[in-house]
Amino acid sequence: MVRSGIRSYLDAVRQQLSEAPASWLAFAALLAWMFGLYWSDLFVARVSTAQFDFLQLRALWLAVEAGTLLVACACVRFVSERSLPIAVGAGTCLFAGTVLVLFAPADAASDALRVAGVALTGFGSAVLLVLQGIGFARKGPKPLLINVALALLVASVFDSVLLYLSPDLQPMIVSLLPVICVVLLAVSTRSGTGASSAPPSGSGDPSAAPSGSAVSDTAPSGFGASPNRAIAIRVVALPLVVGLAYGLMQRLTGDAYTSGAAEVNIATIVSFFLSAVFIALAALFFDSRKLIKLVCFVAIPIIGIAFVMLPLFSDAGEAAQAICIIGFNSFYFMVWALWAGDQGGLALPKRFILGLFVLVGAESLGSLIGIQVVTAVRDSGSTLAVVSLVVVYLLLMAGIFSFDRSGGAREEQAQRSIAASDDPGASGLLAGADAAALDGWAKRFGLSARETEVFELLAKGRNRVYISKTLFISDNTTRTHMKNVYRKLGVHSQQELIDLLEG
Repeated sequence: MVRSGIRSYLDAVRQQLSEAPASWLAFAALLAWMFGLYWSDLFVARVSTAQFDFLQLRALWLAVEAGTLLVACACVRFVSERSLPIAVGAGTCLFAGTVLVLFAPADAASDALRVAGVALTGFGSAVLLVLQGIGFARKGPKPLLINVALALLVASVFDSVLLYLSPDLQPMIVSLLPVICVVLLAVSTRSGTGASSAPPSGSGDPSAAPSGSAVSDTAPSGFGASPNRAIAIRVVALPLVVGLAYGLMQRLTGDAYTSGAAEVNIATIVSFFLSAVFIALAALFFDSRKLIKLVCFVAIPIIGIAFVMLPLFSDAGEAAQAICIIGFNSFYFMVWALWAGDQGGLALPKRFILGLFVLVGAESLGSLIGIQVVTAVRDSGSTLAVVSLVVVYLLLMAGIFSFDRSGGAREEQAQRSIAASDDPGASGLLAGADAAALDGWAKRFGLSARETEVFELLAKGRNRVYISKTLFISDNTTRTHMKNVYRKLGVHSQQELIDLLEG
């Protein structure tokens, strides 16, 4: 079972490496740009102005990103239909803003130019983030995680090299990264794998995606999501709490960015690399029904640990910041997978842009709130302890509540599946059987998590094309899982499997 899962994962990685390298390399260029300009102390002196420090300008950058995302929510159709021209325009703004921030004269009269540059970078980065994120999300949760992990790994390596270049060369390379990003996006779009590419098309077989199936719902199949409850939690509630916590952490550990220590940059790069490892593992052991567990009980506690460290270890701000970056990056991209799917129309872009707006806006708001908190805790360790405990409590409650509501949504999905099985047009499992009974069969015969998903769909009479589309896996991978299911249950065909269950 383990070998089969690893083979399936390696096949998916090879597919992304060979079929869509330009798309995740473009994302790697954008991530490397973000590190160079706003997530390290390489350009602290260049970015700061007489009125605003580095962290305040970064909060402005995030605020402009949030405003851009809010506008994109209202113009989602235009963004989806004209993705390449918009990408070129956004890349131009990002390049121009970066040049203003890094190369404006170092005097008070040029402060307005730097602020304008920060605003331009906020607009450009938000648009490019949306276009690339939606392109990944349309591929499905597992390919999305693989693409993000690859991009983070490449960005980590590039940023490591950037640290050792001459100070005169560093800003020139960072300013060229937006151009590289747009060029790669154009290449991926022309090859049909970029932001403007359409979602995977269905099979000509009518049974591959029947009307009213989970594939055409507002949430990807297997996620157990209901449009009114679980989706709202995953798109709004979780990103809101985590974004606020991360923005506050950045302000509480703000001295790390102004210390000029090279260790801070190295720790940030290592955090990016470890985030890529976490996300790659999430893709390796991907189970659509358990991804919410990873988000709630892995990424969120990591951020909580960083807040616990602050009052306990007064000189561990850099370490706490690095841990928080790992947790936030893991959450940031794992929650993208919760928004992903292969729905047609504007359902996915709307959900993705809204979730990203909440996440980025909450991070910006958390940074602004942090300004007041830093003043309050400057001479009071007990105040910092109280703030940390409150944040940890909110994080844990958000995780527990989200997981609990997700479980309730899964029960609703199971009830809908049972009702569908009573439909005269539905084939497969007897009406008396439910999800619990299928889980019992799966445990009895030692099926893996992915084999269980395939087994449940086979029991409902779904064909191989439908299973591949619903679970976002290749046809060869589906064949392998079907063979494993048949072998473990001692049957040789789908009809024999259904006969076994009914008998």
